[in-house]
Amino acid sequence: MVPPEFFTFFSASTGAGAALVGLLFVAVSLAPEQIVTRQAPVERRSVAGSAFTALINAFFISLGALIPHFNFGTVIVPVSSVSLLTSLFQAWSLLRLRKGWQSFLRRAFLVFLNLGLYGLELRQGVGLITDPTQVGFVYGLLFVLLGIFALGLTRAWELLGAQRYGFGGWLNPLQDVDDSVPFSRAGAADSASGPSPTDEAAPRSPSQ
Repeated sequence: MVPPEFFTFFSASTGAGAALVGLLFVAVSLAPEQIVTRQAPVERRSVAGSAFTALINAFFISLGALIPHFNFGTVIVPVSSVSLLTSLFQAWSLLRLRKGWQSFLRRAFLVFLNLGLYGLELRQGVGLITDPTQVGFVYGLLFVLLGIFALGLTRAWELLGAQRYGFGGWLNPLQDVDDSVPFSRAGAADSASGPSPTDEAAPRSPSQ
């Protein structure tokens, strides 16, 4: 059972997680063929999966913490375990690519950051199951959740094509994606639509 003084944090975390997941779905729906389909670059699919996993993880764990008279460590362990497995699948897709050592470092950072956060989260969940009266595990979980929210927001921001600078921008795995094709469906739709109705409706001069 979560001490009452933490209810406000987990209530806010639940609402924020639900809202951010909804916004992520909206962002992906703008150009799903370039983000989540099989034809999309593996880097974009992995970044989208990382953002979705992080936000869903924070949402469900925060929601489980609001259940009264319930050891929510039993929610943390399966949720963090699924997140770890998802990150391992992403690692297999990312790290088997061969695009140079700089690209490998970017992709490895994405993988190990995910694994580190979810591993710490799993540790807090096991601790709460074995000793639910230890408030230190709850505090540890709070900081891990803040890191997970930061991870999800950062990956979602990168997914939208936002430019990052400095060392953080260098670590962005989407730098390895060929951006010669515009990241929108509008450009493709305009090019495929042919001449505009205005052009078709314009009167033609009589042939000489």
